[in-house]
Amino acid sequence: MTNEKKVAVILMVLCVVGFLFTIADFLALHDIKNEYVSPRVLESLDITLSDDLPEWTSTQGEWQVVRISYLFRAFFFIFCVYALYWLIYRERKK
Repeated sequence: MTNEKKVAVILMVLCVVGFLFTIADFLALHDIKNEYVSPRVLESLDITLSDDLPEWTSTQGEWQVVRISYLFRAFFFIFCVYALYWLIYRERKK
């Protein structure tokens, strides 16, 4: 397999992973919308609770999915620019 084909296969696999992260983002953000409760917002509305909020209301797992997804996509786009530049430069040399 040539180097160009290897790069193309890697980019295709990373595209699929990026698409799956996009779906995970949507699901995580939907869950955050439905379950997240901010103590700061409650304070601004002068709402006091007799007990602390349950742990699940902070939606830490969902926020972690969103962070990982954005990091993956940032590195993915940087890698795509580099790989495409490499492919174009390599083609010009021929």
